[in-house]
Amino acid sequence: MSNLKFIGKSSVRDNIRLTENPKYPVFKNLYIKQKKAVWFPEELNIQQDVLDYKSLSPTEKDLFDSAVGYFASSELLVQNVLGNGFWPFLTDPYVKMSFTAQMFMENIHSDFFEIILNTFDMDRKRVYNITLEDKLLMEKQELIIRAVDRITYGKADPDSLEGKKQILTSILLNNIIQEGLFFYSAFAHFFAMKDVGKMKNVVSGVELVLIDESLHLQNGIEAILTIIEENPEIVDDIKFVENIRDTIIDAVELELNYLKNKFGGTTIFGVSYKELEQYMKYIADRRLEELGFDPQFNIPQNPLKFLQKEDVKKIVNFFEVSNTEYQNF
Repeated sequence: MSNLKFIGKSSVRDNIRLTENPKYPVFKNLYIKQKKAVWFPEELNIQQDVLDYKSLSPTEKDLFDSAVGYFASSELLVQNVLGNGFWPFLTDPYVKMSFTAQMFMENIHSDFFEIILNTFDMDRKRVYNITLEDKLLMEKQELIIRAVDRITYGKADPDSLEGKKQILTSILLNNIIQEGLFFYSAFAHFFAMKDVGKMKNVVSGVELVLIDESLHLQNGIEAILTIIEENPEIVDDIKFVENIRDTIIDAVELELNYLKNKFGGTTIFGVSYKELEQYMKYIADRRLEELGFDPQFNIPQNPLKFLQKEDVKKIVNFFEVSNTEYQNF
């Protein structure tokens, strides 16, 4: 059925042939980039960071443990959203391959944080319960869960306008808000550690996670823009469009509440709440612009100086780096 759109109902016999001229070439390219970026956490020697971990102050250790706990369960949450939320509605083989590559890398990320748990002899139950015991962390996950649970197990009709909106919202919450906002906030915590000379080998793995997440973010942006292009009637619903924008801004406020509670008036790993607030607003403006909205906060540049350094720029600009260079990180 060549007339299938990006999302819809399809038979398993549909689209089982690859072509040199795919319907959605951007997803073929994203699949190739993700394939080149595959890495394995066992190759990282994070044992060298054990002494660093033991030397962290209680405040520093709390921030590190919270970040690990958030990622440990959230990477699995991303996997669930992909598998149950919208992957079943994708119709094109290269689109499916691109998102399946993402699903595979979520497994790698889960492995990575498992290795951290085991290497530093962390309390598994406590770490995995962090997102249940910290109400603000839990609310970040619940924002995703509430929306996606409404459309899973065949509840959404991809052929209806309402179903299309639900699936688009699922992609937005997962790939843009969770991976492109919440994860980027936690990345800053890890890079701050490296900037003060701590947990360098762990952060080397986080750098690789960041590369993956930048690709997953692109998966989500391209998916949303494609759905809108094929279904322009979606943007005729002004209230829905405004809700998309408001959802992003509300997610920023949710993250800022967490950061304010975590950092208060203190500085951890050389970073203050005020700097992280500006950073989150800067990132949010990028997400809004990528989806075609005007910026909300008008922060002209990344306020975190350690994220402007050449080594991190090299990571963020991964698409210009050869595969050989990538493997040398």
